[in-house]
Amino acid sequence: MSDTRLLRRIVLGLTGSTPTVEQYEAMEAAATPAARASILRSTLDEVLASPKFYERMVNFGHDWITVGAYTTGAVGDAYQGDMSGHLFRCADSSLHPGAYYAVNEFPSGDPGQQCNDKDHAGQPAVPVVREVEPWWAPGTTVQVLGAAGSDTKTVTDSSNGTVYDCGVASGGYYDPGLPRGCGCGPNLVWCSPIAGLNSTGTGGLTSQRRHPYEEPARLFAHLAWHDRPLSDLVIGNYSVGTNWLRALYVRFGRNMGGSKQTDANTTWWRPDVGNAPRDPMHPTPNDPQAWREFVVEELEPFHLSLTPDRSRSGSIDRAFRFDPRTTTEQIQGMAAAGVLTMMGSMSSFPRERVRAARFLEIFACQNFSPPPADVHFPPLEIDPATGGTCLHCHKTLDPAAIYFKRWDFTPHASYYVPWPFLPGVGKHRITAEWISGRYPYDGSSPGARWRNAFVPNTVLTPVTPEQLKTNPEAIMLDAMPESYTLLGEHGDGTAGPLGFGKLLIRSGEFDRCAVRKLYSLVIGRDLNPATEKGFIDKLSREFVAGDRKVRPFIRYLFEQPELRRGL
Repeated sequence: MSDTRLLRRIVLGLTGSTPTVEQYEAMEAAATPAARASILRSTLDEVLASPKFYERMVNFGHDWITVGAYTTGAVGDAYQGDMSGHLFRCADSSLHPGAYYAVNEFPSGDPGQQCNDKDHAGQPAVPVVREVEPWWAPGTTVQVLGAAGSDTKTVTDSSNGTVYDCGVASGGYYDPGLPRGCGCGPNLVWCSPIAGLNSTGTGGLTSQRRHPYEEPARLFAHLAWHDRPLSDLVIGNYSVGTNWLRALYVRFGRNMGGSKQTDANTTWWRPDVGNAPRDPMHPTPNDPQAWREFVVEELEPFHLSLTPDRSRSGSIDRAFRFDPRTTTEQIQGMAAAGVLTMMGSMSSFPRERVRAARFLEIFACQNFSPPPADVHFPPLEIDPATGGTCLHCHKTLDPAAIYFKRWDFTPHASYYVPWPFLPGVGKHRITAEWISGRYPYDGSSPGARWRNAFVPNTVLTPVTPEQLKTNPEAIMLDAMPESYTLLGEHGDGTAGPLGFGKLLIRSGEFDRCAVRKLYSLVIGRDLNPATEKGFIDKLSREFVAGDRKVRPFIRYLFEQPELRRGL
């Protein structure tokens, strides 16, 4: 391959655009092989430091870590996909054009009466107008009408004395909002504007629901850009997010468990506070759309960090052991594990076996295909992992699926729990009634699904009926028993997706899969694990020796003779 073509390959492969005329002319003017080699090296360094490289990594991240739109369970524009109280905007023709108001301010709802200084009966009323700096647009102010603009933290129902926490969204199916009389909290952090942030559209970053879809690819690009270990994709305690994505994590922790821990964090929405690493496409300090790094537990306290270094993990030694077969204590949460615990990926793959299959395909390059026609299996009795043709895949899927039980969704009309939620975590304990199959837990209750899916004494649920009687929450056992093997490794007792991520790293399958993906990106062809296993292992060793950093490994691949041969 000529030097000019190699130049084109470097620039096009890592930025998505061709070299400039000046770059071609400089290569043509180089008189010696050493001079041309120097130009190639400097061009590679320049490209790897260019924001276009970050953009290329985002696109590659989408190709590799393919997830769906963040819509599961959040069917309509008004259902709590954002898990916030909703604010509406006054019409331009009203007395307060563009001001925000809450529809549940009045007993019969408010179709915009406040916007024209009227009460719920249509009679003139003195308006309460506040100027507030909103979390979604720092550095600006918006007008808020009525109680929604206040910092009122609790309200009491005069009819029955019930005290409502204003930080937990409530309301009907088509009108999730604040309890009547509540404020939206400081800087409106308990609410979101109905127009825009929680639109059903996912076609662009102007919709909040696009951001959970972006998160896995953005984390990959972040790791590549900032020279972080790529293993943090599956074992890291941190992620990256815009204000809109961060708000989803804050709302999840507040709504699901009523945790007030994040109320004290008054700067999560201020992009100019702190020095958290960010993407190169949003260098302006106060840009709320910048993809900024954050430790998940600091925004959502039920995704545990479990490491003294709260800035990021950088180690596979994080341990989280919890066995509900031997204790009746409540689990404190789920250990954060990069992509494996993101809202977008968990929503995209809404059940434990599907999650296991997709993550094995993505991060271990596993393939699931039908068995050959001449293979005979033992008869199916109860467990698809031990009998029937389904055994062909489920013997691998079910040990992996154990790790992904503790994230669920409810039918959007269900009143049992919010959407989504972590079973057994926070205020949502699992009782014997939940999995009894008896009314009222025989319909839309998530316990009805668990009863059918998590059958005792199966590979997916290695729990005895007696253990369930002692502790019904044992049905959520999410640590692979040590007697099981997956990818050639025994479980180490780590619960939840972190246990799966650690197993991916420990087995070496993550590294082998990652180098295959990166090799295909740079060299332009897939490696065959059947005929090129030795070469894949060699590349894996080089990748691990470089602390699993993407940029140095890409530089290493560009130095290989395969690139020059045009393979």
